[in-house]
Amino acid sequence: MTVFKGYFLIIRRNIWTIMMYIMIFVVISCMIEISFRDSAVTGGFTSARVKVAVMDREGGVLGDTLRCLMQEEQDLVELPDEKQRLQEELFYGNVDYVLIVPENASEALEQGEKAIQSVTVPNSVSSFYVESQVDSLLNQIRVCLAAGFPLEEACAKSLEIAEISADVKLMDVNGNAGIREGYNYYFGYMPYAFLGAAVMSMSVVIMEFKKKDIRRRIQSSAVPFYRQNIAMILSFGAVGILIWGICVLMQAVLYQGGIFRSPHVGYYILNSLVFMAASLSIAYLTGMIANSPGALNGLNNIISLGLCFLGGIFVPIEMLGNDVERVSRFLPTYWYSRINGILGDYGSISAELQKTIRLGVAVQLLFAAACFAVTLALRRMQMREKD
Repeated sequence: MTVFKGYFLIIRRNIWTIMMYIMIFVVISCMIEISFRDSAVTGGFTSARVKVAVMDREGGVLGDTLRCLMQEEQDLVELPDEKQRLQEELFYGNVDYVLIVPENASEALEQGEKAIQSVTVPNSVSSFYVESQVDSLLNQIRVCLAAGFPLEEACAKSLEIAEISADVKLMDVNGNAGIREGYNYYFGYMPYAFLGAAVMSMSVVIMEFKKKDIRRRIQSSAVPFYRQNIAMILSFGAVGILIWGICVLMQAVLYQGGIFRSPHVGYYILNSLVFMAASLSIAYLTGMIANSPGALNGLNNIISLGLCFLGGIFVPIEMLGNDVERVSRFLPTYWYSRINGILGDYGSISAELQKTIRLGVAVQLLFAAACFAVTLALRRMQMREKD
């Protein structure tokens, strides 16, 4: 009990460090979740609209047809036909695409030549989108002209065809309507809070107990080595539950119940608790390695940021390449992220997905056990060292 109180005495001195990492995590996760929510498609598919200006120098039916198409499919911007003015509007982003209908456009179209011109921002993605629509309309007009229709009728029929749209129904294959809940993004970035708070709180405790005077008192006390380890595990577990409980409570407040409204609440709790155990084991090992607060800060940044990047927490693992993924499979962050992705993407968990989840939990537990065993060996070696 004395050793247990000693651990908590040092932990209380670092409580604000723990809260700092938790608040940083909450702010980051909320900002990312809001950005995804604003850009997510929740009410069906909607095509993007580009700001287009049409310069009809011919003044004929072809220019009117193209203008009608742009007004229907894009955001039509009225501008004077002045070169300097058009360049300024393109430069400042007030217009994305300038469609020019030359004076001989209708004649060139009937002869199978290039009928229109365009001015866009170099390497603009939106320009390809508009050009595909314009080319599709012009090709349809050419087909009608080849069939013997006059130009006016060919333009009218082509415009009618361009306005035809198909009814699209999205199938709910995964059972979640293709939408991830906000609390899933919150849990996706939770490892950063767990690692930062655990390392900066528990490692400091280990460093204190590594000091020469304290180590001598412990060695000369009647408390055996295994009871010291039990007290350490209990104190670590209590702090881990405290950090985990704060994070889970905050998501319940932010998301009106959060995971407690999800059918996968058990999986969320299991995955986060197992990763907390891995974080505590990493913090224990870090405390045994670090010898000063400066070294601890450096190790904390390397460990928390490195594991989060390599494990797919900050950057999707698919963007890092196959070689990085092979290495990441040995990290707890990889399996935590993968399990969290399954819980967010699927409304119902199949037997195959349950196997993946069990494998991810097992790897995280094995990682925690390996770190803990290595740290215990290092601690026993340090206690046997002669001062």
